[in-house]
Amino acid sequence: MPWIKNFGGFVDFLSLVIVHAPDDFSKENYLGEDEQLTLESAFNELRNGMKFVKPRVSDDAALEALCGRLEQALVLYRQREDTKAAHLLQDFELSLPS
Repeated sequence: MPWIKNFGGFVDFLSLVIVHAPDDFSKENYLGEDEQLTLESAFNELRNGMKFVKPRVSDDAALEALCGRLEQALVLYRQREDTKAAHLLQDFELSLPS
C-alpha cells in the first residue's frame, strides 16, 4: 500500500520521516508486521514518491541533486548521525518546488 499518492502527500510523508526517523515510527494496528514503517521502508516510499516531484522540477541536474540528498540522508541515519540526517531532510524539504 503506497503512503504517497500526490505531491502534497509526499511533503506530508517527508515531514513524518523527519520527525520519526530513524526508529520512532508509530506502529499502526491496521497494518501487518511487514507493512509497518521502518527507516528502510520509509526511504523506499520517498524514492517512489519522487515521481510526484519530478514533474515540478524542470532541470534534470536539480532532480538528481534532490535524489542525492535523500540517499545521503539515509546513509547518515544508518551511521547514527540522526541530527545531521534530519537537517539534511529539512534542507531537502525547503528546496522542493512549490
